[in-house]
Amino acid sequence: MNLKSIYAALIGAVLSASYLINNVANAGVIYDFDIKVNFYGGLTNSQQSIFSDAENLWEFFIVGYRDEFAGPGLDISASGQNIDGVGGTLGQAGIAYGLFLPSYVYATEGTMRIDSADLLSMETAGSLFDIIMHEMAHVIGFGILWIPTLNDLLDSAGNYIGQYGLEAYQLSNPEAIFVPVEQDGGQGTAGYHWNEPYGGGLSELMTGWLDPNTTISLTTINSFADLGYVINPNFSVEQVPEPSTLVIFALAIMGLFSRRYNKQYRN
Repeated sequence: MNLKSIYAALIGAVLSASYLINNVANAGVIYDFDIKVNFYGGLTNSQQSIFSDAENLWEFFIVGYRDEFAGPGLDISASGQNIDGVGGTLGQAGIAYGLFLPSYVYATEGTMRIDSADLLSMETAGSLFDIIMHEMAHVIGFGILWIPTLNDLLDSAGNYIGQYGLEAYQLSNPEAIFVPVEQDGGQGTAGYHWNEPYGGGLSELMTGWLDPNTTISLTTINSFADLGYVINPNFSVEQVPEPSTLVIFALAIMGLFSRRYNKQYRN
């Protein structure tokens, strides 16, 4: 099931729960997770609509905060800007401000910039939605907020050990003691993504490379519970066969930790 299929299936419908990772009756839980995307030029109405689709899907997956003092929402400034021309850096995204609480660190403001030279081609190819989903996940905290000084979700080798993400990964890898994190790809890719193909398959949204048939794994969704979010229990995610041929993009992040991503092809 690709991301567009997931979006079409989930918006306006509630699917049967396959794996409940949070006790949603937990005291202190706040059900008000809200992303606000503010547009600052360079994006057409149709491109802004794709941002809104990604926002809606993340708000379906993530419904609240586990920390009773949280609930500030997440403001994202989005724009289309000239970065480096066609086919180079496709975009930049990351956290600008966060809320530091005793139990968790939450992102409260972030930025997303898409290279204006690549916007139309990505929209035409159908990859813009997947790229926005990927980068919005980083603004929410995926990868950026894993480090020991923030939410402490990595072991000494840099692999993921968050409880909920690991439990989801163990459904198909019962002997696993961590989720492998990408250690290659250079600055901005290494350390911030699942290791391909072991973190959810070659087509998984949050690996360092994105193919045209993007999927999203339960490991990715559940990992946001390790960041202090309440996950909607009313969905199911299917693993799909890995594609035999990939055209890939190296993705990364910027902002609180400045990163960028470049278009690359696997040998």
